[in-house]
Amino acid sequence: MTQIRTGCDLASVDDVRAGISAHGERYLARVFTERERADAGDDPERLAARFAGKEAVIKLLRPTRSESVPLRDVAIVLDEHGAPSVELVGAAAGLAATAGITTVDVSLSHERGLALATAVALSER
Repeated sequence: MTQIRTGCDLASVDDVRAGISAHGERYLARVFTERERADAGDDPERLAARFAGKEAVIKLLRPTRSESVPLRDVAIVLDEHGAPSVELVGAAAGLAATAGITTVDVSLSHERGLALATAVALSER
């Protein structure tokens, strides 16, 4: 039976900016892929939107309490038309495969210090 899965998240641009200020490259490398950083130009607003996107995708993957999904296993990148798309590797890809999810769509927005993301997928299990 096909199910619709959704996830959403809200992230603070100030929290991302604080992470960058406090931990610099270590924070950026732990949370974001090089492609995400290049697509966002290391802009805290755009990075916050990607952070929210990662969290939204993880929520729709529904890991159990014992399953860990590193943030870098979910990448929010721009496709050839400039729209955000999702790339999964590692634990995130494994959860998607188990759920019968082949594609995840994501929508991002940021305004007035907040970033919002919604992720949607069809699950075949």
